Amino acid sequence: MLHKMKAIALILGMLIVVVLSQRCANVVSPIGGPKDIQPPMVLETRPENHSVNFSGHRIDMVFDEYLVLDNASQNVLISPPPATKPDIKLNNKTVSVRFKGDLAPNTTYTIDFGNAIKDLHEGNVFKDYVYSFSTGAILDTLSIAGKVVNALDKKPVENVFVTLYDGDRSGLDTLPLTAIPNHVTKTDHEGRFRFMGLADKDYFVFAVKDANANYYFDLPNEEAAFLDTLVHAVCPNPVSPTVPPIDTTASSADSTLTVSADTLSPTVSNTKALDMNLYMFSEIDSTQMLLEKKLVDEGMLRFVFRHPAPDVHITTPEILPDSFNIVKIASQQNDTICWYFTPNVKDSLWVSIQCDTLINDSTQYGLVWKDKKKQSGVKPLSVKNNLTGNCLMPEKDLVFSFTEPVLRYQMHDSASFAANTVVSYGKVSFVKDDEHGFRYRLQKQLEEGVDYSISLPDSVFFSVRGRTNNALNVRFHCARDDEFGNLFVTVVPPENIKNVVVLLLNERGNQIDKQVITAEQKLEFWYLTPGKYKLQAILDADGNEKWSTGNYRAGLLPETIVDFGKDLEIRGGWDIDLEEKWVIAR
Repeated sequence: MLHKMKAIALILGMLIVVVLSQRCANVVSPIGGPKDIQPPMVLETRPENHSVNFSGHRIDMVFDEYLVLDNASQNVLISPPPATKPDIKLNNKTVSVRFKGDLAPNTTYTIDFGNAIKDLHEGNVFKDYVYSFSTGAILDTLSIAGKVVNALDKKPVENVFVTLYDGDRSGLDTLPLTAIPNHVTKTDHEGRFRFMGLADKDYFVFAVKDANANYYFDLPNEEAAFLDTLVHAVCPNPVSPTVPPIDTTASSADSTLTVSADTLSPTVSNTKALDMNLYMFSEIDSTQMLLEKKLVDEGMLRFVFRHPAPDVHITTPEILPDSFNIVKIASQQNDTICWYFTPNVKDSLWVSIQCDTLINDSTQYGLVWKDKKKQSGVKPLSVKNNLTGNCLMPEKDLVFSFTEPVLRYQMHDSASFAANTVVSYGKVSFVKDDEHGFRYRLQKQLEEGVDYSISLPDSVFFSVRGRTNNALNVRFHCARDDEFGNLFVTVVPPENIKNVVVLLLNERGNQIDKQVITAEQKLEFWYLTPGKYKLQAILDADGNEKWSTGNYRAGLLPETIVDFGKDLEIRGGWDIDLEEKWVIAR
């Protein structure tokens, strides 16, 4: 009996030892210690990176740790793009690329993994890994690099496709619309891009914000950028693997050559192959179109066109009563026409719109306005003025402005005008300051350094829609010259340009003044509020006195915007008269 109990005890002891040993052998995550910040590392590639005479259909890359492959179909780019997208898969520590068809002969391919490869536990990214190989005996190693920025504000544009087309291909002016590029890459968050594995040849460069990811510039909402020169691939910078810094204040074209709308035959530029600028723009549909035609407010019809329509005819076949008081006003750009009229005179109105052969429209409009806010009574007439804060700028008259034509004004004896403490009543008069009555100017001789106030009762100004003002009380100071600064600069335009539009901007980028020149001229900017300002010039190639976007199909680059290069600080009572001329280069 005793012998049996000892045997049982021995067996139990052995079981306990086995259980404890198994528990001790379990793998657990270590507690504490530094966080892993190292990205995965490549241990082996099959075949080796930079191999030649590749004839297989599979590439394996073995890493030193378990991985995550993040959205390979979008993040991994193969250049030149194969006819059929390959399968890119992950198996533990191995990334495999399997091609589904034969590759082009005697061609260097690059596989750019971008940010697609991460380690499993910490998500450390193996950034910008590029695997290259050749199906021939020679591995191409030249590069083209640069930056894509917005043509208007110079901000970098990320995540857009940059493509290359061999310069000897025919029909370069239509290839981005109809053909797969020879090479493709993407911009990073700074708008930078780099092509590697290029042959010793010329390339046409084109960038597209590709909405449907097919490498074509084929949708109306896609933005584009291109150069009007061919670029020859060069040896990459052996010192720095990063793209060199790019001067975004330079011209939007690296050459003065204009792209023909019929055929693209640009010259070759080697000087900027590694730091080229691509200026991205949105095309504007050149087809004229009536964008809006409706009653937008009580007593107001509005017609909006895509482009200026100076020759449009908007008429009504109806005989209108005199009390209808219709006033027709076109915007300064001639792309918007408003009809103002007295409400509640007619319930409806037929209107005919004709513009060349593009627009032939006839519509009956209901003129009974349904107020969505259900406000009772007639809305008051909106009144603004030209004061800056509570100051009237030197050499300026006080002007009241209205959002609709004012037909007349009727002053009351209760109206008052005060200069410092001297008050007079009933002696306030205005004069119409424009053709239609949107502005009325105060008829008073004002003096610098004096405080003024005007008090007007309600129902002084009467608009075409029967609206009148509420009571107005305006206090202002007539500013002195020494409260402001002035800026003088001589601008020298480049040759063979129709206009240069010089803009003065405040430090927030808002336009303060605009002057247009056609030859060397000294510009004067008077009475500037103390603060920091910027000068900017638009090379106005089409002469419309504003910035114009590009059009690839017409071979037009976006108009160049050139910055002066430094801020100008204006102080009260001081002038800045720049001795050095601002010579604007393309």
